Amino acid sequence: MSASPAAGSLTAAVERGVVRVPYSTVDFQTAVRGLLVSPLLACGVSPSRVDEIVDCVLKREESGSTCSGPIALPHGRTGGIPTIVAGLGINRDGVYPGGSTRVMLAFVTPQDAAAEHLRFLSAAAKTFRDSAFLDRLQAAATPEEVLALLRDAG
Repeated sequence: MSASPAAGSLTAAVERGVVRVPYSTVDFQTAVRGLLVSPLLACGVSPSRVDEIVDCVLKREESGSTCSGPIALPHGRTGGIPTIVAGLGINRDGVYPGGSTRVMLAFVTPQDAAAEHLRFLSAAAKTFRDSAFLDRLQAAATPEEVLALLRDAG
C-alpha cells in the first residue's frame, strides 16, 4: 500500500475535491463552477462565499487565460478556506463546446499561501504536460481510475 499523499499535493487536493469523468458543460464558466461548488461546500464554505470564490477564479481568468491546448488550470487565491480546494473534469471529446479543453483542473488556495499556490500550480502543470499521462487520463472511465493514475504519477 502506498503512503497517503501530502496534504498540499495535487493528488490530495483532487481526492478531497471532485473528479468528473466524462465531464461536459455548456461553457468555460459553467465548467469552473461545476468543479468548485461541491468541494467548497464540503469544506464548510457558505453558499454566498462559494459564489464569491468562483467569481474570483473567473475574474483571474480574465486577466490571462489558463487554457493551453487540451489543459485548463483556472485558479485563484482567496481567504476563508482552510486548504487547497480542487475539482478535476475530464472529457476526451471536450469539456465544453467550441473549446479545446479536455482536462480541466479548477482550484483555489488560501490567500496567505502564495508559495503553496505556486508549488501546486507548478506540480499540476508538470503533471499534465506529459502527453502519455494525458492520454491515460482521458481514457479513464471512472473517478477511481483517475485518482489511481494521479497516485501513480505522484
